[in-house]
Amino acid sequence: MVIIIIFTGNAAGMNNKLFFLLAFFVLGYFSVLSQTLTQKWISTSQDESMESMTYLYHDFLILVSYRGYEASTYQEQFTNYSNVLYKSDFNLSFSDSLFIDEIDNYDVLVRSFLRVDNTGIMYWGKALEKDTQDEQLCLLWFDEDLTLVDNLLLGSPDTLEVISDAILCTNGNLLFVGATNFEALQGNYILWEFNENLNQIKKVILEETVEGSPAILEIPGTDKYHFIVGFNTFQFDSELNYDTTYVFPSDISIHPQPQNKLFSDFDYIKTGLYLSAPIPGSPWEMDMAFSVMDENASVVNTYTFGIPDSTDSPGKLDFITTDSIYFAGTRNISLNPVEDSWVSLYTTNLQGEVLDHQFWGGGGQYNFSDLLALPEGGFLLAITKWDYETNPDTVTRDISLVTENYGNPVTKVAETEINKNISVYPNPGNDIIHLSAGVNGLHFKLFDTNSKVVIENNFSSETTVNISQLSGGIYIYEISQGNKILKRGKWVKQF
Repeated sequence: MVIIIIFTGNAAGMNNKLFFLLAFFVLGYFSVLSQTLTQKWISTSQDESMESMTYLYHDFLILVSYRGYEASTYQEQFTNYSNVLYKSDFNLSFSDSLFIDEIDNYDVLVRSFLRVDNTGIMYWGKALEKDTQDEQLCLLWFDEDLTLVDNLLLGSPDTLEVISDAILCTNGNLLFVGATNFEALQGNYILWEFNENLNQIKKVILEETVEGSPAILEIPGTDKYHFIVGFNTFQFDSELNYDTTYVFPSDISIHPQPQNKLFSDFDYIKTGLYLSAPIPGSPWEMDMAFSVMDENASVVNTYTFGIPDSTDSPGKLDFITTDSIYFAGTRNISLNPVEDSWVSLYTTNLQGEVLDHQFWGGGGQYNFSDLLALPEGGFLLAITKWDYETNPDTVTRDISLVTENYGNPVTKVAETEINKNISVYPNPGNDIIHLSAGVNGLHFKLFDTNSKVVIENNFSSETTVNISQLSGGIYIYEISQGNKILKRGKWVKQF
């Protein structure tokens, strides 16, 4: 049985546990009046948290969550949790879902989106052999109805491939990074590259003691890769040859976090946790932070976000353009004892200005889960809530999805007559984009999924743009006149 409850106006959190509850309501608090927020709850008798969210070219979202029972060890995550994939539009109306638990004799955890190719929508995941506990890389393809159409296991039975991050490179190759052991301080690091046809290009074992789960970032302007773990950044060239090691400065009181996001060919943003020494007798001050980094992993600027006398832990930031950077985290999280907590969302920019601040929580343990900037402005935020007073002995988190209704006051494009007359076609397309606007003095930009400008030019009335050098995949286009954005949307290059 499915129960759908619709609220209007302000709505409070709900504590009732139903087999499957989807609750929609419009929120007006913690936000400026011109914003419209929609919230949906996903609640079951099991524990559930959001793993990843992505939007695709037919204006729909695919959300991946883990549902099951609390795990005390790394291996138990595979057996205790199963994957649920949801298909939704931008107003959080669900149309399809898929439950995946295992493939062949492997327990599977689906991680995140990689690309769209001729087989379908490709995701990567982690697969653990039930009997031998051998972990391998798993690739999965889904069609638009969330039917699993193909899968591929990659790895060797005598090596653990504990993959933690993956990117689609500008040359079309796929690069995965991870380690050769589940445990910290054991094993070495892995860099593993495949071409567009999934033929292995190179597998590198970096003989450094594993201190955490690594992340990978391509720096296109230098033809280098930054392999990032903790305070260390190991730089590799385009052939995956080790180059040098950069160390994040320890004198700025920021502990770097795993997330890094590129905003130009040379520069990126790194999330961090800011720690300030306490006044004697008071607790440590903890704030969310991000650092602007250059191609040599040097800190250009650092900004902090938080409320005094609270612990603000960073979760993730995301953006389409750096004019509106969404940065979310958890406030006052406490595990022993468990207490009420909140999720904060800051809207900021590359200068660290606070353009907006919203928060959700109280009446339970709220925790940040995932964040996605939407292509025409606005955001999608995933939060978990544990009603620990009702279920004190068992962690059973519910998912709360909050979205600004596809546009926010900072970035929303007005629906003017000129907007309606702008055409960007064909979409999807191959090697040429046609632009038609009927007016002069326009500027065109095309962004990749890392929000990096890959093509831009000026045009008047109409023009064609050659994009034959770009890899197949999803891009964001923007057409502006002066400092006014006239049209922004998604464009897909076919493989």
